[in-house]
Amino acid sequence: MCTITPPRGIRPADDASVISRLIAVLRWSMVDFTSRELRAGELRRDEHDATRFHMVVDGTVELHRADEVVTLRRGDVALLPHGGTTRLAARRDARVLSATIALLGPHPTMIRAMPPLLAAYGFVEREPGFASLLDTMHREASEARPGADTVIAGLTDVVISAAVRFWLEHGCGTARTWLAAASDPNVGEVLAAIHENPGSPWTVESLARIARASRSQFAEQFRAAVGDTPARYVTRIRMAQAERMLRDGEPVGGIAHRLGYDSEEGFSRAFRRHSGVAPSRWRRAALQPVA
Repeated sequence: MCTITPPRGIRPADDASVISRLIAVLRWSMVDFTSRELRAGELRRDEHDATRFHMVVDGTVELHRADEVVTLRRGDVALLPHGGTTRLAARRDARVLSATIALLGPHPTMIRAMPPLLAAYGFVEREPGFASLLDTMHREASEARPGADTVIAGLTDVVISAAVRFWLEHGCGTARTWLAAASDPNVGEVLAAIHENPGSPWTVESLARIARASRSQFAEQFRAAVGDTPARYVTRIRMAQAERMLRDGEPVGGIAHRLGYDSEEGFSRAFRRHSGVAPSRWRRAALQPVA
């Protein structure tokens, strides 16, 4: 899973032109849309096979997926590319906009290569122009005006595209990776496997078997498509997962175990190489309010 709570100084993994190419490819069709009022303490089950998108208009909601929990507040958004079963628990009275969406075009491997959950804290806080769009979507759904579905569908495509751009600009996934998954199904299968279980003891050999290629052929194919070696890419995905777990308060030792490291010290060294600071220091910086 990938969340955005970057300390100062993190740069995007792609340049602007690559992100622009991906955003031009992504076109979303709305399948259904709901606007829900949740009372404090209320729990709603959300189960869909298709891609889901949640936007918190007001209040605070915990999104539970498998053994992971993400806290979403006003202006936060979450995308679940693979759908699945989640639970929305209101910690305080909340309004949540939820949509089932489909990616238009022949890009099934792109969806599989995306992390199971992308959550952006402070999306509207950092992109204030979209606050009015969320309010408009809520009003359209609540008032059921003529043509409301068409208006909401258009706004949903805009908001999702902006949220994906926001994730990519903050290094949460890479546009080049997703484009590679769309153009090369074998690489897409490998990326999907890494995202689904980043803590597995991946090796070039085990990933090459998924790609149905020899070790040398796969390593060359992967680097050409993704722009990185398989080992470095696995580490990058593990670090993105680690950032989410640090923000959610999980102990460093538990994070190290879940992400496949032999010791807390080994994980801490890898995290310092990734971010430049120790995990505990990164957590403190990530939890500081945005000025």
